[in-house]
Amino acid sequence: MNPLSGTRAERRMVVTGSRSGIGRATATLAASLGWTVIGLDLVADDQPAPDGDGIITFPCDITDELSVRRAFEQVDRAWGGQAPTAVVHCAGVYRFKAAIETTAAEWDTVVDINARGSLLVAAAAARRMLTTGDGGSVTLMSSIAAVRGDGGEPSAAYSASKGAVVSLARQLAVEWGPRGIRCNVVAPGVIDTPMTTVSGTPEIFDQVLQRIPARRLGSAEEVAQVCLFLASEQSSYVNGTVIAVDGGQSAS
Repeated sequence: MNPLSGTRAERRMVVTGSRSGIGRATATLAASLGWTVIGLDLVADDQPAPDGDGIITFPCDITDELSVRRAFEQVDRAWGGQAPTAVVHCAGVYRFKAAIETTAAEWDTVVDINARGSLLVAAAAARRMLTTGDGGSVTLMSSIAAVRGDGGEPSAAYSASKGAVVSLARQLAVEWGPRGIRCNVVAPGVIDTPMTTVSGTPEIFDQVLQRIPARRLGSAEEVAQVCLFLASEQSSYVNGTVIAVDGGQSAS
């Protein structure tokens, strides 16, 4: 058996941002390995929508506390009150703009989605894991932007929000660890997803590749593999850590 796989009756995963990019790759990989997966994403209507891989997606605005609560209540009903075994929070936003040109409203939008959303989703999942007493895994999504500045695509709001995710995860790991809940962070580098902007500008793209020792962009599937590791029992003693998936960029 693949060490990242699970028995459907025992392995239940919630993936946010499940309709595209890293979220989609994580949900698809988990389902292929035998996990029961429910996605949360911004869906146009109020009905669960099959995404084509047998994964049901419930609508959720991760910045809205009520929306998150209702989405997890739908998860509760779908699983008969059973708590998620793992939650992988991939939903987020990337915006870049010079700091002196960034408005307070733009700052709030990015921080609300990336930082506030991480807290709301993680807390909703943990309440259920703590109630059942079975523990679980929460994986949050940061970025190497939390530890590296970027002159080509500067983003004070994005970098700060992703740094907040790291600090949040470490705090949650300490709070929830004694109750069997692990909280970790994946920090991707430049990944080839719909959010990637550098690939549209050849000159910038070449400059970015020169800063990555692997000399290529990462794939959403490569990030998903790390998310599945953190969700699985193979990482049972991994808590409060950050794993960079960046081709060596943060080390260069």
